[in-house]
Amino acid sequence: MDLPPEVLLNSIRDFCILYFKDVNHAKEAPPHFYVTFRIKDDLTLIICIITSQIGSKEKYYKRTNPKAIKSLVSIGNNTFSFLDRNRRSIIECNQAELLSKEELIKRIDPNGPCEIKEWKIPSYLKRDVCSAIIQSPLIAPHVKKFIKEKK
Repeated sequence: MDLPPEVLLNSIRDFCILYFKDVNHAKEAPPHFYVTFRIKDDLTLIICIITSQIGSKEKYYKRTNPKAIKSLVSIGNNTFSFLDRNRRSIIECNQAELLSKEELIKRIDPNGPCEIKEWKIPSYLKRDVCSAIIQSPLIAPHVKKFIKEKK
């Protein structure tokens, strides 16, 4: 049963993996997986994209901000069954976004998929994501403050 994005987002209480097509991405871009979690209240979420473009991310940060490389959180090939087991993936915590549920709903392509792929996120991965966001030289202090208060 497909649920509307509003219902899905209201069901998020802790970390999960959300899969959707972002209207801000190129029209031909595929849907992506995002680590998503509630912060502070029922109205605010943080999302971090999961990508397999590790080499290009590392090269970019080596050029622009080497400290940011530490905020690319590696995901083991067997952590989530829906990720390509032949390619490593990372959670891009330098681009963590603080969004209201309404803002996120506007980002979800109504013609694309929107589903929660995983509810059970390992505790070490939750810690690593929060630490990477806090350590990122690219994340605004007010976002880091929300993360610190969540701990």
